[in-house]
Amino acid sequence: MRSFVIAAALVLFLSGPSSYGQELPERVVNENAQFWISTNNLFRIASRWAILNDIHIRRNNFVADPNFYFLRFGGQYYLNANLRLAAGYAHLWLTPTGDWDNFQNENRIYQQLSLSRRYEKLNALFRIRIEQRFFNNVMDGQSLNDDFFVNRLRFLVSAGFPFKQDGPTELILANEIHLNFGEDVVFNTFNQNRLTVGIKHKLNKNWKVDCGYMMVYQQLAAGNVYNLNHTLRLFFYGSFDFRKNKNSPFDEIRHSEE
Repeated sequence: MRSFVIAAALVLFLSGPSSYGQELPERVVNENAQFWISTNNLFRIASRWAILNDIHIRRNNFVADPNFYFLRFGGQYYLNANLRLAAGYAHLWLTPTGDWDNFQNENRIYQQLSLSRRYEKLNALFRIRIEQRFFNNVMDGQSLNDDFFVNRLRFLVSAGFPFKQDGPTELILANEIHLNFGEDVVFNTFNQNRLTVGIKHKLNKNWKVDCGYMMVYQQLAAGNVYNLNHTLRLFFYGSFDFRKNKNSPFDEIRHSEE
């Protein structure tokens, strides 16, 4: 206990002078209702390889206004049945405030490691994703031609609880934190957190659907401005097996994308 008090006092002493005598900016939180629909497709082409493809649309004011359009491709390599590596490219068209006819474009390269395991009453997924993001700012509907680069690190923990063993429906609980790093990151090392609660149902051997609520809490580059998005999400997961040898099962655990 004594060492904890000393450590806390040291932290307060070191952080105190930087803010002493300065007026800290007021925190601004913008709340919005969103609707997010996507299709997340997996094409198994060999025992060790698969092709990934995602298409996403997210809208503001529930469905009234556009927010972003997102397209991603990638390749996935199976280290074993539960451990996978993936990498690929994505492009995002983000609607700027004030003029949605011109978009902020983002080119994204990503790499990820995912680990999944099935238990008697739990389907668990853990994923680490690293993204290299290249994007430009838009003001009054015009590009500023100031392309800049930001790295982002993402940690996802997701759990599915089947309503009955080997049943088609499960309760999904997931949380993913996004952290920025790089020279252009000044005020927002923390980028966002996504908390998801939903129901996932197997429609047939190729398709599953995930419907639920996602709370996105995002810090913007200014540092004191945050978005709190209450999002209704409808995600479709397609799995297609093109392997010549289909003896091994093909039913991956996939929760939460983009």
